[in-house]
Amino acid sequence: MKRFGAILLLLLGGLVMAQAQTPYREAAVASAALARLQTVAAQMTQGDAKILGWAQEVKARAEKSYEARAYFRAAREAQAAFHLFQAAREPQPAPRKGYAQPFGRPGLGHRWDGWVHARAFGRGMAGGVDPVDRAEKELAYYRAGDPLVKALVDEAKARKDKEPLRAVLLARAALNLISAERGF
Repeated sequence: MKRFGAILLLLLGGLVMAQAQTPYREAAVASAALARLQTVAAQMTQGDAKILGWAQEVKARAEKSYEARAYFRAAREAQAAFHLFQAAREPQPAPRKGYAQPFGRPGLGHRWDGWVHARAFGRGMAGGVDPVDRAEKELAYYRAGDPLVKALVDEAKARKDKEPLRAVLLARAALNLISAERGF
């Protein structure tokens, strides 16, 4: 009976220790995202001042979340800041349809032309959901309390026709911030 009690005590102790440990995988992902963000932030000196301000704010949030050991939130906020830094760059021309050659067998180029263009704008093979519309719908559904998310979605909607690539990056940043706020 003493042996059963000792084994039970060891199992319970191991369970407590396993639950108290740091989630190393989440910490590693957040650390890598922050390191990548630090590199990009150091290189960004010019661009859209408004978006750069948002990017710096989100970067500071990500660092605070990492220090508070909220690793999932830190990783999502780092991704959002990364998208904002990309959006702050000078506008890049939209890729032309069929810009890149497909991998694999020749003769399938007609199937891949639309894929290259759709992939550049974050949509699937058949067109899929527009990231700006998705961000707007998720903002309404989850009732995100962050005013920055609403500002990002509004800015993405305003730039959707003139600067579609920048609008997609702003929408992705908003989606990452919504994900960070809700925790999944």
